[in-house]
Amino acid sequence: MTYHFSKQYVQSFIDKEEFRRQSNKVLHGHPSPAHWKPLQEPIDFLLDERSGYAMRSEFEVNLYVGTPFCIKTKPARCGFCLFPSEDYEGNKGVERYIAYLKKEFEMYKPFYGSDTLASIYFGGGTPNLYRPEHYGQIMEYVDTLYGGVPADIEKTLEGIPQLFNEAKLRAISEAGFNRVSMGVQQLNDNLIKYSGRKQTRKQVFDAVDLCHKYNLANSMDLIYGWPEQTMDNMLQDLKDAIAAGVHHLTHYELNVAGRSDFASPKKRALLPTIETNIEMYRMANEYLHSEGFEQVTVYDWSRKANSDDDVRKASYDYEHSMHDFVDQENGEIQKTRQVCGIGYSAVNFHPNGLDSDDRSWIYMNQTSLKDYCQDIDDGKFPIGRGFMYNHQDVKLAWLFQSMQTMSINHSNYENIFHEDLLAAYAEVWNELARRQWIKITDESIEFIDKGQYYIPMLQSLIASVRLEEIRSVKKLTVSDIPVRIEATA
Repeated sequence: MTYHFSKQYVQSFIDKEEFRRQSNKVLHGHPSPAHWKPLQEPIDFLLDERSGYAMRSEFEVNLYVGTPFCIKTKPARCGFCLFPSEDYEGNKGVERYIAYLKKEFEMYKPFYGSDTLASIYFGGGTPNLYRPEHYGQIMEYVDTLYGGVPADIEKTLEGIPQLFNEAKLRAISEAGFNRVSMGVQQLNDNLIKYSGRKQTRKQVFDAVDLCHKYNLANSMDLIYGWPEQTMDNMLQDLKDAIAAGVHHLTHYELNVAGRSDFASPKKRALLPTIETNIEMYRMANEYLHSEGFEQVTVYDWSRKANSDDDVRKASYDYEHSMHDFVDQENGEIQKTRQVCGIGYSAVNFHPNGLDSDDRSWIYMNQTSLKDYCQDIDDGKFPIGRGFMYNHQDVKLAWLFQSMQTMSINHSNYENIFHEDLLAAYAEVWNELARRQWIKITDESIEFIDKGQYYIPMLQSLIASVRLEEIRSVKKLTVSDIPVRIEATA
């Protein structure tokens, strides 16, 4: 089934949404967990079915390992974060959680053990709350599940600057990790205080220096559109990060949504306007290009590589693997990329086959640590809720991930899904071309200027008719939790 859009519908949708703040810009997948519900079929039945699909094409797996704990801040959750988390209450809670994590790894051995492991990402939460001895311990669980961890794949651990120290980073390196991703937010000591973090510039750059010392690629997340942030503040942060030798930057717009503190009227009054945010996006792009960084997605920038070691350090395999979750040649599927998630709130994304009769699905582990542990005590996979894709949903998921790269290869789309993408969404492309937000070539649809900035809104547009259909099946009342697969925020 293809959903057609009228010219009037497309114009009115864009006109309505263009000057509204939109949430979950970095990790915007189809469909949002707001549309997920408890799966009707036992998960082990679905995993057995997945094994059948694996007989037809190779699965290249990107493993996500979840961590529940975050340091308490005031305002809560750094003022803006909507990801599930639990308050850190000391090492005793960490030790208990790691014991349950081991049990979940063991439960997946019959189903994931023969997969090809392509990357590992330890996310959260705040994984660098662990003690040094924990990193090797959890990596052993991965090694046992997969019968070994390839030495040359990307292995990332996420964390916040003030919790890194030399003992931890040495242990992280010795455990086999080769990349650290730091959620920095702001380098300005005055601006970071809005998040409630006790974080300083010095802590950030001390952590970067230690990453260099232990030959760890380092990635830094910085946010624009922050309360009272100016263009000069933003550009100075980028300049300082580059000077410190950061290999990869994720530079994204502040998420303003839900009941977060930054979404309150008081904090909204301190935010730059949407027009200013658009100009910040443009100026940041211009500056990063001038400094030799390559734009990989709307938000992700990698330092250009001059050596094999630079290539490794500038890569961003876990996040980028999902931007085209199928390899195909001459119309034949060669490889399907999947996310296998283990741990609190982890997501498993299984695009098992791309023919109209194939079934694909996504599901999230429990977002309550109590429920997560109870399910494992009961001998059950700790699944909270998920979504079974129809063929149109798989196509939309593919389009969402491709759009993150600011380019859709419509020739690949036609080879994979046997549908003319230009014809299927003709009125969308016509309107975007009229606004000079895209250019169309023989191979691709390229998003340019405002078209890049508004990709989350444009993803919502192409999925809007299908989402209305999903809503009409059953009204759900659930929390608005972002998809962590790009994801993936």
